[in-house]
Amino acid sequence: MEDYGYYQKKARRQRSGAPLAVRIIDIVMLVLTVLCTLLLVTAYLAAYIDPRKAWIFAFPGLVFPAIYVAEVLLGLWWVVRWKKYAFGVAAVLLLGIGAAGRFYRPDLRKRYAEPKPSRSELVVMSYNVMGFNNRFAGEGKPTVQLIADLVNANNTDIVCFQELGGDLSKPAVNSFIPDLKYYKAFPYELEWSEGSYFTGLGIYSRYPIVASGLLPADGSDRAFSMWADIRIQRDTVRVFNNHLNSTYIDNDDIDYLSSLKFVSEERTRARFSEIAGKLRESYMRRAPQAELVAEYVAQSPYPVVVCGDFNDTPASFAYRRVTHGLRDAFVEKGSGTSGTYDRLFNMFRIDYILVSEGVEVLHYYTFDNVYSDHMPVAAGLELAAE
Repeated sequence: MEDYGYYQKKARRQRSGAPLAVRIIDIVMLVLTVLCTLLLVTAYLAAYIDPRKAWIFAFPGLVFPAIYVAEVLLGLWWVVRWKKYAFGVAAVLLLGIGAAGRFYRPDLRKRYAEPKPSRSELVVMSYNVMGFNNRFAGEGKPTVQLIADLVNANNTDIVCFQELGGDLSKPAVNSFIPDLKYYKAFPYELEWSEGSYFTGLGIYSRYPIVASGLLPADGSDRAFSMWADIRIQRDTVRVFNNHLNSTYIDNDDIDYLSSLKFVSEERTRARFSEIAGKLRESYMRRAPQAELVAEYVAQSPYPVVVCGDFNDTPASFAYRRVTHGLRDAFVEKGSGTSGTYDRLFNMFRIDYILVSEGVEVLHYYTFDNVYSDHMPVAAGLELAAE
């Protein structure tokens, strides 16, 4: 064979493939892709596996958006590299597109201004008010007045409060929202003295509350869900107000995670183990609560609106159980990410408004008012004509 010198040697080098450094990067990226894909599939399963049976699946569900975004970035790498792995990544991403849509909704509608709740729709709000903690006070007003002003300013017809504080005979916000003259409240602790200060669940309504009740305690003698039948002209709707079990994560834990100290701190393993133990316990407690709420929702003789602080993400077992047969107002009409927990970079949506058949979602509203560690959410609804 004739030797054509430099050009033939160059052609052989080109045919031999990518440079060594690129091949090493490909191997590293392939390992990361396999690991990320396994985590993502585990996050998909989190909604279907009862944490009382296998709690470990719940943790990837907590950080579902981060895992999904990482998988997207890895997929883009394989597209750029023109490798067949891109098809496998795309298949896994498509498998969870519905789950991803519960975290982020693209807004393709042309907007000239943010819509505001109006009197032409039934406006339902859900708000964990943190006991009207006055560290959120401002404008020369206590927190309870600021929250009442927010409710009044947005044509609210029904509001579900969690961590509502006050005297049970006259909850604290009652005098500030005269339009919502019907209300029913229950303390979290089932043993209480008439007239004493309490923290609990409350439903306020512009329309008459004709019946109400408390779901049975989950064994801890702590209430987590209530319901009220509300007569709206000729129709009746049953509203559930929920505050599922806390995550047990306290301010010290939140400050630790928010400050990213775990990147360099020596006792990271011990601290993470402590936080994981709290989360594990909370997942296992929320599971039976969610099942009981779903059971009561299914038994309702009327169209249903389910509100509340679930203390869990849309990739969780608790969310899937409660939403069975219901529609999420954010998924129907929301946009963006709409985190509802003001701590931890505001990246968690754990407060919800859900509706059953017979109730249409017209709008989904979010607010920037920081009067609690949660953000209020509201939906403009319409009862379907019979």
